[in-house]
Amino acid sequence: MGTPTSGYVYIATSEGLTQSYVGVSASLLDMEWIAKFGVDNLVWFEGYSDVALAQTRADGLWSMSEDQRRSLILSGNPTMTDLSPRIWGSDKEEA
Repeated sequence: MGTPTSGYVYIATSEGLTQSYVGVSASLLDMEWIAKFGVDNLVWFEGYSDVALAQTRADGLWSMSEDQRRSLILSGNPTMTDLSPRIWGSDKEEA
């Protein structure tokens, strides 16, 4: 059995993919509030067993340029598909 996840680092983008937001959360299920930042497409995330490790990773992502973040996203999500429906279990418009 794997190590339990206690923190996530994520990148959310705007609809036009013109801006991104890096965040840390204890749960990906309670993130509807990110839309207030003008970003509402969850396009990348990593889980960590320790929130401090997640925060350290986020610090590194914050120091990246938008182009570097885009490359990271594309390496795991080449179509930059919004992953939130997979996490939340339904279309976010219906939630």
